[in-house]
Amino acid sequence: MALYAEAGWTGFTFEAVARSSGVGKASLYRRWPQRGDLLRQTFEARWLRVGCVDQGDIRADLHTLAWIVARSLTGPYAGAHDRLPLDMAEHPEVLDFLRPYAEATIAEGRAIVRRAMDRRQLPNATNPGLVMDLIVGTIANHVRMTPARLRSRMLQQLDTFVLDLVDIVLTGLDASSARASLHEGGPRA
Repeated sequence: MALYAEAGWTGFTFEAVARSSGVGKASLYRRWPQRGDLLRQTFEARWLRVGCVDQGDIRADLHTLAWIVARSLTGPYAGAHDRLPLDMAEHPEVLDFLRPYAEATIAEGRAIVRRAMDRRQLPNATNPGLVMDLIVGTIANHVRMTPARLRSRMLQQLDTFVLDLVDIVLTGLDASSARASLHEGGPRA
C-alpha cells in the first residue's frame, strides 16, 4: 500500500513490490496473475474498508464510518487517495481491477443507512447514497483542501470535525423528514 501511495500505478510493478516486500517475484506471480489483482487485494486488506459497521445506532455508526474514512485519508497511505483519480483517468484498467472493491465498499456504506431505516432511526425516504456522499465527500474535501500550513491543526481538530459533521447530516435528515411530513399533510410543529 505504501508503494502504491508513493509511486501510483506505474510504480506498482511486481518488481517493485518484490523488492520492497523482500518476496520473490515468482511467488507474487503464483498468487496474483496480474498486478491489478494484487492492487485490488492490497486495497481490500490495507485501505478504506467499512466492513459491517453496526452498533445499533445511526449516530455511532456514522461516526465510526467517518473515522474510518478520516484515518484512511490522513494515515500513512493517504497518498493513495490522491493517486487513484489520476491513475483511473490515465489507466482505465485500474478502475476495472478496483471495481469489485469499490462496489463492495459503497454497498457496505449504504447498508449502514438502510439498517438505520429498518430500525426506524432514519426516515424511509432517506437516500443512502446521498448520506454517504455527504459524509465521505465532506471529509475527503476537508482533508484535500486544507493547506499544508494548517494540516497539523486540522488533524488535532479532526474528531470534533467528524462529530459536528455527523450531527449536521442527522439534523438535516430530521429537518427533511419534518418537511416531508408537512407536505403530506402531517402534524405541524
